[in-house]
Amino acid sequence: MVVAKVPASCLPDPDSGVSPCGPPFLTNSNIIISTDATVVPGYNRFLMNDFPRIAVSDVYRTVSLVWNDARDRPLGDILLQSYTLGGLIPVQSSPVRLNNDNGPGDMHAMPGLRNTSSTGLLNVTWYDRRGTNAGTGKTNVFGAINVNPLTSSTPLNHRFTNVFTDWLATSSVIIPNFGDYTDNFVSESNILYVSWSDGRTGVPQPEEAHVTVH
Repeated sequence: MVVAKVPASCLPDPDSGVSPCGPPFLTNSNIIISTDATVVPGYNRFLMNDFPRIAVSDVYRTVSLVWNDARDRPLGDILLQSYTLGGLIPVQSSPVRLNNDNGPGDMHAMPGLRNTSSTGLLNVTWYDRRGTNAGTGKTNVFGAINVNPLTSSTPLNHRFTNVFTDWLATSSVIIPNFGDYTDNFVSESNILYVSWSDGRTGVPQPEEAHVTVH
C-alpha cells in the first residue's frame, strides 16, 4: 500500500482526467497482508476485498490509512497507520490494531472512514464477528470512535448494530450480497453517521446508525 503527497495543483483535470504534473511525487508505503485468499462464511463473492480508506486530520497534521489485514488471523483485523501530513513520515512504528478483540475465529472486514471530526479525531467502523459470533455468519457493525491519529494503542470499541445479521441465513440475487465496503461520515456538528448492508428484513438492505462524537 502506497500513499503519495500530490499537490492540489496536480490533481487531474475533471474533463480530461489528466494531471498537469508528472512524477516523482513524495511517497511512503506499508505492507498489507491481503485477505484476498480469505473465504468469509455467508459472503457470496470470492475474493474478499482489500480496499484501504484514508482521512486527513488538519488538527493533528496527519494523513491516516485503515484497512483489513490478515497478518494475525485469516479473517482479518482492522489496522491503522498515520503519516505526517507534510513529509509522509510514519507516526507509529508499526500499524495499530483498532478492533479490541483477538480471538482466532474473529472477523473484521470492510472498514469505513471518510473524514475526521472538527477536533481532528478519527472514527472507523467495520463488519465484525466476535465472541460467540466468531466462526459463524452472525455479523454486527462495530467501530472505534474518537481515535487520535497519533495513537499507538488499541482503543475501546462501540457496537452500532442493535441486532446481528446471519449472512448464512440471508438470501440475495446480488453479488456481492453485503457490498464491497461500508462507509461513514462526520457532520459539521460532529454527528457520526454509519451505513452498511443489513439482512434483518430477510434480504440485504441499507441501514444507518448515528452517534455524537468529539
